[in-house]
Amino acid sequence: MANMIKYTDIFELLDSGGNLPLAALFMTYGFDPELFEQHILPAFLGIEADPNENELKFRNQIALKLKEIPVGVISDAKQFNGGRTFLYDHVVVNSETFHPKCFMLLFKDFLRVIIASGNITKSGFCYNAELIWHGDLYLDGSNSISEELNHILMFMNVTYGLDKLIAVQEIMKFLGKCSFTNGFPKVLSTCAKQSVFSRILEELKNCRGKCKAITVLSPFYENDREQELESTLLMSFIDEVKLQYPNVKMKICFPANKQGEQYMVNAPVGIFGEITKKYKDDIGLFVVTKEWEREDGEPIPRTLHAKLIYAEFDNGYNLYLSGSVNFTNNAMRSNERDLRNIEIGVLNYTKSKLLIPNCTKVSVDMLSFVEPVEQAKIPVCFIDSAIYDGTNLVIQFNINKMAIPCGIYYNGHLIMTLDERVTEKRIINFSLKKPQDLKVVCKEYTFFVPILIPNKEGIETEDLKITFSLEMKDIIDYLAGKYKSLTELERLKKLSIGRYEDKTAAITVFFRQNLQRFFKALDALKQGLELPYYTETSFNNYISAPIGIKNLVNMILSDFKQGVTGEEETFLLLVEIWNVIEHIEYQDDWLTEDYKNRLLNDIMQEAIKTVQRIVKTSKGSYRNQYQVMLKAYGLVG
Repeated sequence: MANMIKYTDIFELLDSGGNLPLAALFMTYGFDPELFEQHILPAFLGIEADPNENELKFRNQIALKLKEIPVGVISDAKQFNGGRTFLYDHVVVNSETFHPKCFMLLFKDFLRVIIASGNITKSGFCYNAELIWHGDLYLDGSNSISEELNHILMFMNVTYGLDKLIAVQEIMKFLGKCSFTNGFPKVLSTCAKQSVFSRILEELKNCRGKCKAITVLSPFYENDREQELESTLLMSFIDEVKLQYPNVKMKICFPANKQGEQYMVNAPVGIFGEITKKYKDDIGLFVVTKEWEREDGEPIPRTLHAKLIYAEFDNGYNLYLSGSVNFTNNAMRSNERDLRNIEIGVLNYTKSKLLIPNCTKVSVDMLSFVEPVEQAKIPVCFIDSAIYDGTNLVIQFNINKMAIPCGIYYNGHLIMTLDERVTEKRIINFSLKKPQDLKVVCKEYTFFVPILIPNKEGIETEDLKITFSLEMKDIIDYLAGKYKSLTELERLKKLSIGRYEDKTAAITVFFRQNLQRFFKALDALKQGLELPYYTETSFNNYISAPIGIKNLVNMILSDFKQGVTGEEETFLLLVEIWNVIEHIEYQDDWLTEDYKNRLLNDIMQEAIKTVQRIVKTSKGSYRNQYQVMLKAYGLVG
């Protein structure tokens, strides 16, 4: 269904509500990182910490979740002003206007699709009058939108190179499994062969019943005053509708500010005069002022930003289009062959009625056109990508659009000055701090570029940085349940700083006196590996975490190479872990056993070779005991 949104509605839809979040993709024209990171991410990820009470804990919880749950944002390059501080993917589009407001939230049991008119900004989520549609897709049921959504993502994947955005790939996998059926609602986009303008006229023609009234609600209309009347978008639309339904009544609604007896509008007053003259009593003009009534009766200023084409039929049904599509040529007439705007809308045919805001009927002579305020020079975003691989930052430039001289800043510091055009620049040993964006300063304008990090597995942000030396016995103690969190482990480790301790002796004592804890840790490790995982990212994060199996095995091997532990201890530790991996009973999930086994085998490859070398070089009773243990576990020694 679709409703005029209130402040709480959109955040309730974004909230995980106890469901297991797996991935999310947010497509928006304007993007406010502060709103996103302080409110939207915590709601989707199920974060319990309050940033006002404990900001460090809040940030740590989000950073940990982002390690296992891929989140992606795509926004318009010209509207992005930097400010990201967390490790989620963000791609900006600079080749055309990227204008959709579509959010896809993947949970374990369903995919939530939200198609709205509001951007991820404080205005779009909190203050403007917006329209929002949402629906949940389940794998055990059919739907009418998954095919088009998958097409849109495939189109963007190719056009914008989104193969590095894991969230996009996970959502496409889910959509590919969905059962599609023709019907309503339908998703319309400019990524298709047919324009939204053509589709809406086609759907109006094919609907059962006769159309008796149409309302067009848009914050922006094409300013076509100097074009021929018959070529304007609004007149073309009305003419086409009138051919099908000669008696249809139409309402054209737009925002306005009242000054005395006049209404100040940014809409094409000249065209309004021509259409009302041509169709006389069949066309009505209506203004939506900023003063709206809340439920408690108090007026609150809300700017109309909703977009709607709403057709009422004599059989009680209504056809409506809502979403990001303004009534402009760039939005309505774009298609994949003539792409000016990326737009996404939802079309529904239903008996449900939409709430239309209170409108005031006006005549053309009551309207005054307000010339738009001259804006600052629109930036030309000439950086195609900035990719960080964990060591180096590689910046790709569009040499044809590049403005020189220019300076590139990161974390408040100038890191590069360019006086000539280049295609690529590489910063060796780049140090990633809290900010996740580059600032590019040119002579006439400034723009921001998000840093993309395809492989986040080895990236340690400030929110996750471990400020103490993690040892093998710490991992075992953690897995065995001695510590509730890494924070508690860190606190107790710091309390022990300054106490002299022979590491070799400590390991030996731990090994001999705490075998029970070691086996308890192995049991916890086995249970963790056998849990269901619904994305590759979540499984990779579990095995690669600081207290995961990968780090544990590497520490055992390191201690053995450095002579901290002997052959006996090393053999026992590695064989027990090997045995756990060989006898895992995976629960049903969305990953294949082959995929999991391949990752675990890679981790254990050197460990198994070490076990085999220990057996081969051992003698007498030791060798016999080693072989008996391997045989008992069914392992090849």
